Amino acid sequence: MAESNEIIIFTAINDSDVAEELITNMLESELIISGTLFPGTTLLYRWEGKINLDEEVKIIIKAKRENYNKIEDYIMHRHPYKIPELTTISASFGSEKFREFCRNKP
Repeated sequence: MAESNEIIIFTAINDSDVAEELITNMLESELIISGTLFPGTTLLYRWEGKINLDEEVKIIIKAKRENYNKIEDYIMHRHPYKIPELTTISASFGSEKFREFCRNKP
């Protein structure tokens, strides 16, 4: 399958109000196509030598590849974590109808 211009970005945050605010602001700025919030996810991780368990809001962002640097900058400057998760994958595997929808967004 050919490379597409659409990407999926994964991040997480421990405050649902802040998660909503981040997504809303990026939508209003036309940086992203959409954002999906999954509240109540459980994260297990090692930090400073000990294992932690926290509840987070997992965020899935749909965006255009050319906006990635602006999105990363926006999230990194507003995220409350010292080292926020920011993982990106190509959406080239998506349905052609969804990809067409994405292409028609600003």
